[in-house]
Amino acid sequence: MTSPLTPVILGTDIGVYSMARSFHEAYGVRSTVVSEGPRGPIDHSAIIENVYMGAGADDDRLLATLDTIAARHPGTKPVLMVNVEHHIDLVRRERAWLEDRFVVPTPPDAVIERVGDKGVLDRVLRAEGVASPAHVAVDVPATDRGAWPALLAELAFPVVVKPATSGEYEVLQFPGRKKVYAAHTLAEVLDILAAVKQAGFGGEMLVQELVPGDDTYNRVVNAYVDSRGQMTMAASGQVLLGLHQPAFLGNAAITLVEYDAELVETVRRVLAAVDYRGYASVDLKIDPRDGVPRLLDINPRIGRSNYYINVGGANPVRVMVEDLVHGRAHAPELATETGVFHYLPTAVLPRYLTDPALQAKVRGVLRRRRAVHPLAYAADRNPRRSLYRLLNGINQVRALRTYYPRPTATGF
Repeated sequence: MTSPLTPVILGTDIGVYSMARSFHEAYGVRSTVVSEGPRGPIDHSAIIENVYMGAGADDDRLLATLDTIAARHPGTKPVLMVNVEHHIDLVRRERAWLEDRFVVPTPPDAVIERVGDKGVLDRVLRAEGVASPAHVAVDVPATDRGAWPALLAELAFPVVVKPATSGEYEVLQFPGRKKVYAAHTLAEVLDILAAVKQAGFGGEMLVQELVPGDDTYNRVVNAYVDSRGQMTMAASGQVLLGLHQPAFLGNAAITLVEYDAELVETVRRVLAAVDYRGYASVDLKIDPRDGVPRLLDINPRIGRSNYYINVGGANPVRVMVEDLVHGRAHAPELATETGVFHYLPTAVLPRYLTDPALQAKVRGVLRRRRAVHPLAYAADRNPRRSLYRLLNGINQVRALRTYYPRPTATGF
C-alpha cells in the first residue's frame, strides 16, 4: 500500500539524513534518497530507501529517476526536498515539470531572486533597520582584472570573497578552490577573482567586508514561512565551532541551540518585507566592535545543519507537510528548548571557547542534556552506522587540527 506521504530527498550529507530523520520522527515514514552512490550518512539506514544513479549522473538521468519514482505513487504527489544550490537551480529550471509530479517546498523563483539580488536586499535591510556588511558584487565573466580595483575601491580590508549564488560554483573544480575566501589585500582579491574567472565561473562573486570575531560570534536563524505568509517554524542558535575544510567553510559543526526572540523577529520582518515563502536559513554575525548583529546571507533552503531545529523542540518538515500536503494552517513551532547540536565531538570545545562565561554556560547545558548528533538515532541503530559516526568524528577532528588548530580573531 502506498504511503500517503512519500518524502524524496536529493543528496548524501548529514542534512539529507536529518531531513529523513525528521520525516520518520513526525510520520513514521521512510524517505527515498536519490544520489550518485553510497555515502556514510545515508548508508545502512532503516529509515531510508537509497536510489543510486551511478557516478557522473547528469540532470537528464536525475529527472528520469524522479519520473520513475513519481510513477510509483499514482494519485499522490511525493514531497521533493533539495538542500544544495545546484539542486535548487535544477528546480528553478524544471519547476513546472517537477510540480506536475511532486510537492516542491523550494521557495518560488521570485523570492529566490529577491533575496539573491543584493541591491534589492540592501534596500529592504535599510528600510527594516537591519545592519549588513558593506559589499560589492563583481560580475566575473563581464569584467576583467583591470576593472576590479575601481569596483572595490570603497571597501575596507580585510574582506570575504564568496559566490553570490553558488549553484554553478558548487560543481566547479580548480586549484585552491574554497567555499569562502578571506583576503587582507586588494592583490589577494584580484588573484581570487582571476582564478575563479579562469575556471569558467559564469556568475557574480560577492566581496564583503569581513565582520571580525571567531566562530562563536556567528548566529543562525532558520524559518519556514507558509503559503499564507505566516512564519510557522523558527529556530536560532549560536555557532560554537564551524567546519574549516576549504569545501565546508561556513557550515556549523557544533551549535548552542538557544531561542533568541529578538533575532528571530528581525529575520521575520526581513522575510515579510520580501514576501518570502518556504524554508530560509539565515546567517548573521554579531560584530564585536558594537554588538550589532549583521545579516550575511539568506539561503532559500532548510540548511545542512537543520537537525539543530529538532534539538530545539520543533520539527521542520511537519509545518511544511501541514501547509503544502494537507493545505492546513499550523500553529507556529518555535525551537525554544536549549541544547547542543554537534557533528564534531564536543570534547574539542575547551580549545575553541575562549570566553570563560560561554565555556561555563555550555558546560551547564551539557550537564543537563547530552549533545545531540543527527546521525545517532535510536530508531535507526546499526553497528556499521555507529562505526561510521565514530570514524567520521576522528577524521573531522584531524581536519580541524589541520585547517583551524586554534581559534582566530576572524574565524579564518
